[in-house]
This record gives sequence, structure tokens and C-alpha cells, in this order.
Amino acid sequence: MRKADKVFEQKPSVDALLITSEKNRFYYTGFASTFGYLVMLKEKNYFITDSRYIEMAKILEKDAELIETTGGNAFGLVSDILKQNNVKTVGFEDTEITYSEYTGFCEKLVGFELVPVGDAILVQRRFKTDDEIEFITKAQKITDKAFKNILNFIKPDVTELDVAVELEYQMRKNGASGLAFDTIVASGQNGSKPHAHPTDKKIRLGDAVTMDFGARYNGYCSDMTRTVFCGKPNEEMRKIYEVVLRAQTNALKNIKCGMLCRDGDMLAREVIEANGYGAYFKHSLGHSLGIDVHELPSMSPSSQDYLQENIMMTVEPGIYIPFLGGVRIEDMVVVKQDRIIDLTMSEKNIIIL
Repeated sequence: MRKADKVFEQKPSVDALLITSEKNRFYYTGFASTFGYLVMLKEKNYFITDSRYIEMAKILEKDAELIETTGGNAFGLVSDILKQNNVKTVGFEDTEITYSEYTGFCEKLVGFELVPVGDAILVQRRFKTDDEIEFITKAQKITDKAFKNILNFIKPDVTELDVAVELEYQMRKNGASGLAFDTIVASGQNGSKPHAHPTDKKIRLGDAVTMDFGARYNGYCSDMTRTVFCGKPNEEMRKIYEVVLRAQTNALKNIKCGMLCRDGDMLAREVIEANGYGAYFKHSLGHSLGIDVHELPSMSPSSQDYLQENIMMTVEPGIYIPFLGGVRIEDMVVVKQDRIIDLTMSEKNIIIL
């Protein structure tokens, strides 16, 4: 079970953490559940859950005291734990709960000071452990396999939905526990929409087909994008592809640990702008990921964050022109002190099917 020392260091006035979100319960325990309350003290942990999970949760007994709740008395148990341990201030996940949930906390935890610690948890989650990097690497290998297999599937008259379903099947077949996010497939003019939903549009000869997809493995996400052509592309789309590839290559070659994220964004943006397409690169160069497919920091033009060791980052320049189409190429990297490791192995030189 993961410790919360970094959160307590950032929030020294906090005596205990109350973790109620599914994602952060998983982050600290490695145990997936749709219901539970994790109370973390500086020297002891408690995990409260119901009959659906109590037997499976025994894997946590070495690191946490397990308590089974029945009849909706979970908050009463939380309150008892806090009182028994002389807790005065309780850190809660303000970034994960609704206002209604917060008011419920206030009503049920009378006598305790509630302190927001959501940002401190997100800062801890930025920096991936070796195990987390291994899970993300495995998720990306699954995603790479799916891309390799989809190339024989794409042909004229196959629909975007067909491609999306096949990609998802291939990821599941190769070991994914689920999807990292809803699969994006956009062909032809639909490619001008960066986050297009797959439709029943049939792929035509000459179409660019952009696929943005990712697998989930042991709770962690991958994320990659490739654009391929179903038949020979027109000259403008070929040029756009080459510009996007050069932009990404420049970023991957020059991004380094300690760099401002906004400077990383500029490495790709300056190539696209120099070729006259600056107005059509409409999003940030990349984002971190882990348990969530979008985590901080992001490589945006306005970011004040730095690229630091063991942060994951996507590198995904794109050009999107209405009524013409679009191209995006996305790799996923891990930042190390002396280098950037690209975890995405799929071909990105232009592919014409």
C-alpha cells in the first residue's frame, strides 16, 4: 500500500486523510472497488467497505485495518476512527467530490476541521513509481499491437465505428483490462475535429483516418494517435502529414528534464507555424496520464510547470482544417533525468494502405 507522506508534508496541519474517490482509493491501495472509505493517518490506515469487497480486501490487511460496514453506517465508523485517534483536522479530496458531497461531509463529521488536500494528492500522483511506469508501458505495448493489427482491417467502405470496435477488440484480446478512454476514429473531413466521435461514415479512397485510442492495464492508461491513409492522399494532406511528423520529431528530439512545459509545446508549434499552419494547431502539445488519461502537468503554451523526472507525457501535435481533414501523431514518453524514453513503438512514417 502506498504511503501519503508527500501529502502530509505539503499539508502539515492535517492529522488524517479521508479518501473516498474510486481513483485515489486505488492509487493508495492498489485495490479496485466501487465503494469504500480509506482513512490514512501518519502511522496507521483503515479501510472501510461492505460485504461485496470485504473478502477480497483482505489483501490489504498487512497495511490497513479492515472494517465492514452495514446499513449505511460508514460515516459513523469514520467518525469513530477519527475520535479514537484524537484527530482534529481531516484532509479531503476537494478535487474529486461535488458540493453536495462536501456538505454531507460537514454534516456527518461534526467537530472536525475539513482541509482540502486534492491538489497535494494530484502532485504526488504526477511522479510515477517504477511499478506505475511498468503498468503504463504494458498498456502501451497492448495499444501498439492493436494498431499493427488494425492496418489490415482498414479499407474502403469500412465505417469509422467498425474501426473503433475492432481496435477495442484487439486491445482486449491482447490483455487490456479496459479502455483508457472512448476511442476516436475520424476519416476524411471528420478529421478536422480533434475529438471526433466515430460515426457510420464509410471510409473512402484517399481518406486520412485518424485513430486516437488507449488501453487500460492494471488500472493505468496508455494513449496514442496515428493517422494513416486509405489509398493515395492528395498533395495537401501529404504535406500536412509531413509537417506534423517534423513537428513531433523536433519535440521528441529536444524535450528534456527541467524544461518548462510551455517551451516543450513551442518545439512543435514553431515547426507548424513556420509552415503556415499555426492557426490549425488548436490544442496543447501534450498532457500527463496515469490512472486518469488526462493528468497534470500539460504541455500548453501557457503552462508554468516544469518537466520533471518520472512524469509521463504525451507528445501529440496536430493540424485540423475544416472541410479538408486533419492529422495527429501522438507518442507517450516518460521523462528521465538524462533522457526522454518514448514508449510508443508504432510506425509513424506515412502509411498508405
